[in-house]
Amino acid sequence: MNSQDMIKRGFSEPVDFTEEGQNLVPNKVGVYILFRKDKEIDYPMGKSDIVKIGKCVDTGKGFSGKWHQYFKPGPNDTKNKRLLSNFRPGTHCFTWLELTKEQATGAEKRLLNEFVRFHGQYPAYNTISK
Repeated sequence: MNSQDMIKRGFSEPVDFTEEGQNLVPNKVGVYILFRKDKEIDYPMGKSDIVKIGKCVDTGKGFSGKWHQYFKPGPNDTKNKRLLSNFRPGTHCFTWLELTKEQATGAEKRLLNEFVRFHGQYPAYNTISK
């Protein structure tokens, strides 16, 4: 399971995960995938470039709002501060699939379960955020 599989399933064309890239993502809700451009990650069962699977269900902010949270975490937002410490310029991309708020929660769970079946654990940055 990798980013190319997700694009074949209807996810958007990837956008470089930089502060400037926020202007290229919609204020829509759905699920998103964060992946490495520069290498695949070794998981217990195979390799994948996917490092984070998440959902955006905050209508009005959507993917753009989630993007902003990663690059501008609040003073008490330790989860996003930990994730931001893993980002190096030019190494990550963001792709998304627009869904309804209700569909997004189920889709995120299905994608995470599928990832675990393929690779033996959650994506690398999903484990950092717990």
